[in-house]
Amino acid sequence: MPKEAFSSQSLISLQQIRKGVIILKNGFVRSVLEVSGINFDLKSEEEQSSILTNWRNLINNLDFPLEVIAHSRRVNIESYLNFLQERIHGETNNLLQLQGEDYYSFIKGLVTGNNIMKKKFYVIVPYDPIIFKTRTAFSQIMEAYKTLLSLKHQAFSATMPLSDENFNQYYQQLMIRQNNVITNFTRMGLQSQPLTTKELIELFFNSYNPETLEKESLNVPEEFNQ
Repeated sequence: MPKEAFSSQSLISLQQIRKGVIILKNGFVRSVLEVSGINFDLKSEEEQSSILTNWRNLINNLDFPLEVIAHSRRVNIESYLNFLQERIHGETNNLLQLQGEDYYSFIKGLVTGNNIMKKKFYVIVPYDPIIFKTRTAFSQIMEAYKTLLSLKHQAFSATMPLSDENFNQYYQQLMIRQNNVITNFTRMGLQSQPLTTKELIELFFNSYNPETLEKESLNVPEEFNQ
């Protein structure tokens, strides 16, 4: 079996990120919404009932699936610690400088002894265009043969080119679905915001590099947001 079939890149179904939309290798598209959280237990019974009713209505009225992801990562506060050091060194009042140093030591010790986590919630909105394929008897036999040989995972590495015309059509349909979901979340008191291309790249980087601290700002060229 070819070694390239086991490469990490072949296991990632992502082909491209364009205009804040994920294009999969099979030509399907995805939009990702970052959704604010709410403390359900602190809501009144009337508010809880309203939230549950709106959520039930959203699920019952959808004709496509939604994927909800809770993303937890260690917080990178290195930039905040550097900011504190600069303020402390620039402070002329000795008392305030001492207090700043104590606060800096407390924060650094807190982070060293504990994992400070940040949790974000994402909702993936899909659009899978209906693609009709003519399947001959020969193609069916070959597909069954590949399955028996356990080569089906190579489908991840096969990329289906997406023309500009098809992308624009899929993009419009996806935006209709996305706006529908955002409207329903607003009724539930949830704020949701579509991720930009740059934010999607940062999300994927953090997801596929779990051993590193959360990187909130990558050097992504501006043209990637187009």
